Order: sequence, then structure tokens, then C-alpha cells
Amino acid sequence: MSETGKGGPQKRGEAAWRAQRDAIASRNEQASRRARARRQERDDEMAARRRAEELRERAELARRMS
Repeated sequence: MSETGKGGPQKRGEAAWRAQRDAIASRNEQASRRARARRQERDDEMAARRRAEELRERAELARRMS
């Protein structure tokens, strides 16, 4: 009787270790991509808020000067 996993016989020894290492590396890369995208989105929102605030300040200054 042979052991089977998803799609065939289970890997053993170094092959199992390499498969596990590759799976972990893949998950880490996916998590890094998601985090990078979230950071970029947050940074874009902060920049937009900063620009809007600067425009409000300039408009207020222009109003006061005229």
C-alpha cells in the first residue's frame, strides 16, 4: 500500500523538504506583493490628501490676500 497525497505519491526526504520550502517561498512572495500593493494604495491616498490640503491652504491665502 503506497501513501498518496494530492495528485499522486507523497514526496519524501529532500524532495519533500524542497517542495515545502518552495511552497513557503511562494506564499511569502504573494504576501509581499499584497503588502506592497496596500502600502502603495495608502501612500497614494496620503499624497492625494496632502495635495488637497495644500490647494485649500493656497485658496485660503489667495482669498485673504485679495
